[in-house]
Amino acid sequence: MASGKTSVTRRLQSVTSRPQASVDALIVQTTGLPISRLFDERGEPAFRQLELETLASLEAARPLLVDTGGGVVNTPAAVDLLRERGVVIWLDEPWITIRSRLDRSDPEERPLVRDLGWSGLEALFRRRRALYAAAADFRLCGQDGDLEALAHRAMLRSLIWERRQDGKRS
Repeated sequence: MASGKTSVTRRLQSVTSRPQASVDALIVQTTGLPISRLFDERGEPAFRQLELETLASLEAARPLLVDTGGGVVNTPAAVDLLRERGVVIWLDEPWITIRSRLDRSDPEERPLVRDLGWSGLEALFRRRRALYAAAADFRLCGQDGDLEALAHRAMLRSLIWERRQDGKRS
């Protein structure tokens, strides 16, 4: 949450011209409900199921840039899908950066911010780190560069991964 996934994905899309898919945006489009309302009315487990179904529905055969919600790592089947279909890049930001970004956002648009408070969010952040580390093919630290630099490093790592995969398929 608030690591810059959507911004980096948009930047990558502009650099590579590959199609982009935002899982959260697709869920909103499919259900007609904002994420906060889905959480309120159906709960997080139902949202995670929608997230998994949305990921499964994405075309696997073509190069696609996908950004997910930060909690996708809580669903092992979703992580498996992401890893089977492409390279998983973890944008690792320090808690202080995440908190600063969340502090500037609308808590009503982020149900976990509204519901957990700062101490709960920090605990969630710490619990998810191991899941991100296990899921990721690559880790990029946001504090090591600006959006442009992150996007270029993500692109290079993705290309290396794709080339290795092509070699395995030969």
